[in-house]
Amino acid sequence: MVRAGESRMCRVTRGALLFALLGALLTLSSGSASAAPVATSTATTSCPTPFVGVQYAAPGGGRTVALTFDDGPGASTAAILKILQSFNVRATFFNIGENEANRPADVIAEAQGGFTLADHSWSHPFLTGLSPVGELAQIAQVGLEQRQLVGSSPCGLRPPYGAYDAQTLADASSLSMSTWMWNVDTQDWMAEGSGAPSWTSRIISLAESEGGALNHPIVLMHNQTIPMPATLAALPTVIRYFQAHHYQFVDLLGRSAPLNACPNASPAFPHAASFLTSATPLAAGQSLRSPDAQYRLTEFARGSLAVLSGTTPTWVAAVPRVRGARARVLPSGYLVIQSSTGKILWQSSSGRRGDHLALGDDGSLALESGGHLWWRAIVGATTLRAGGVLHSGWSITTSNGACRLLVGGDGTLQLQSAAYGTLWSAPAVGIPHSSLVLDPRGDLVLISPRGQVTWTSQSSGVGASLVLDPVGRAAVTTPRGHWLWSTP
Repeated sequence: MVRAGESRMCRVTRGALLFALLGALLTLSSGSASAAPVATSTATTSCPTPFVGVQYAAPGGGRTVALTFDDGPGASTAAILKILQSFNVRATFFNIGENEANRPADVIAEAQGGFTLADHSWSHPFLTGLSPVGELAQIAQVGLEQRQLVGSSPCGLRPPYGAYDAQTLADASSLSMSTWMWNVDTQDWMAEGSGAPSWTSRIISLAESEGGALNHPIVLMHNQTIPMPATLAALPTVIRYFQAHHYQFVDLLGRSAPLNACPNASPAFPHAASFLTSATPLAAGQSLRSPDAQYRLTEFARGSLAVLSGTTPTWVAAVPRVRGARARVLPSGYLVIQSSTGKILWQSSSGRRGDHLALGDDGSLALESGGHLWWRAIVGATTLRAGGVLHSGWSITTSNGACRLLVGGDGTLQLQSAAYGTLWSAPAVGIPHSSLVLDPRGDLVLISPRGQVTWTSQSSGVGASLVLDPVGRAAVTTPRGHWLWSTP
């Protein structure tokens, strides 16, 4: 099938694929991930199960709109990102592999900005005119390039020119990708780099007239190697139109949270807590454990008070070395460290009357009384280092506590925002009481109590760490900050 409206002017070189691709394809064909993993298999993809058939409508309930940009990255990528970020709306970028290889910084900016990256083939040929091996090569090589740049593989395919057949759909599904078309064509590629007002008006008119008639428009725009001034000029007006008509912006993974999915002014996650009161001080060497046992509030023999996750300190109230010190909550509401003579060596910033200190399993310390919160510190673990383990119910969080990667009691692995809900789930069958391990080689592994691996990131890098970034992505990174794996 050929879909009308797709640009035939991608400005990319259409040469033969590199010989190295054939070796990569042999690996892919022999070990591609299953779209519907069973309990005895190991999931190796981070994408959700692909949709069956071709998708023509934006995901989600209510009125949703998906902005999509084909043929990039290109000369206008940075400007497009700036506009989208100024409105705090999501979008999906269907990139050409050759362009990704030529403009890697733009690909990284798209991913680190919180946008969804998808597959538009390696060099934009008619896929239906290729041999089965050639077609798979065109699709798969984009994923290999993207994985090297940002750690994630694409979860969506848009065939060039909208041309596909049964082989195209099978190839996409074998690589854990859904196939996406569009139902709103702005025809912005026809401007061929012109910024004339007539082209800007035409793009706006097509977006509003076609999109406004639909409940779930997927808007096709372009991000070619040439400058796209008319697209840039039209984009703010197009966004304002859909905002004014109460559409929710989504990416093609169905995420509707704003780009800053982990905001500072965020509610707390539901949590249980253990309590320290004035009647139960912590003497030197004693600890208060959170209900899930991930965190320990410990008064050390030399006076300092610290929260630890495993053996890693996540918060420390340091004092000069004083033996016999203890931590307690005073009737005045302060959390203090006192010497054996009663001298206050450290105190919290609360000036209110808090009758107990709560150590939450969300990684929080809080002074509370009568339902009021007087002082709170986010002390959760923000990093999982090589060799580290997150047991069932444990998590790592963003530094502000607004997002977390949680190993659920049911064996699932979920990236959650306290304000916006689940942002990503590992596509594995959950086995209760599983643990997440970052092995010394840099591979992130979800493993059952009996040692069965149900999901793996297939990342590799000595000295790697698992962290969360402010836009709501989990990533396994090198010591220099390069993403070896990330959520899509």
